[in-house]
Amino acid sequence: MVMVAVATMTAGAQFYVGGEVGLWREWQNGANKSFATILPEVGYVLDDSWAIGTVIGYIYQYDKGAKCNALEVAPYARYTFLKLDKVNVFVDGGFGFYTYKWKYKGFKGEAQNAWEVGLKPGVAVNLNDKLSFVTHFGFLGYRDADEAPIFGRNGFGLDASGNALTFGLYWNF
Repeated sequence: MVMVAVATMTAGAQFYVGGEVGLWREWQNGANKSFATILPEVGYVLDDSWAIGTVIGYIYQYDKGAKCNALEVAPYARYTFLKLDKVNVFVDGGFGFYTYKWKYKGFKGEAQNAWEVGLKPGVAVNLNDKLSFVTHFGFLGYRDADEAPIFGRNGFGLDASGNALTFGLYWNF
């Protein structure tokens, strides 16, 4: 009976794999900052409105000679609240954990940790039955980090900066 139940659940299952990348560079007004993300992702569609997934990714920051390398693990639940033909508008609600190290002029800092909980809105354009173009823009929630914040600031708020904009492709199967 268990085998029949599992076969029934997975017969109509829709998994997706893919990921997003982001790149931001500031140089105006004396700024010398770079920000890059590589965010592989895997998920499972539960029904027409809900999906669950996780991101396991890499983040790089450069700020006036200081370099930061970070690993991200961020499970989420996705709610799709608007469907317009091939365009889906959604919001991901989830928790992210980060571990990272800063380096500055040969000095290597101790490993530090950060976390966030909040909402990330996004849009998916279904190019065909198997391929979707996906973008996330912004973050609304709470972030906290050890001594040197990876996010720039700790606290609650809305991040609508270029650092919070990513683009990617998903393969649905």
